[in-house]
Amino acid sequence: MDATSWVSTNRRKAFPGPPGDDGLGYDFRIGSGRRPYMYEVKATQGDGGRFELGESEVRAARQHAGNERWRLLMVTHALTPDRMSIRMLPSPYAKRGHGRYREEGGSLRFSYWL
Repeated sequence: MDATSWVSTNRRKAFPGPPGDDGLGYDFRIGSGRRPYMYEVKATQGDGGRFELGESEVRAARQHAGNERWRLLMVTHALTPDRMSIRMLPSPYAKRGHGRYREEGGSLRFSYWL
């Protein structure tokens, strides 16, 4: 893993070079070759529980639901370093994610429970 692993446009806040691409559907690509893992990161100031997926994120999560290479990282208490926690959650569309999420309001907003 190196600076090129961060593929979203937020990478330009920390690294020079390519501006990144938010259309990929994930923030980080880890691993080389044809089977890298893709991580989408969501953050909240509190305990978490709710997040939204954009169109490209849903597309990538659905595309990789069968191989579970698209992963979701939830950062809770993101602005409180002594309380910050990072949890890896399965894709809402993967087999391991079934029953752990609730689609809200007919949109791409989800609630989850651990």
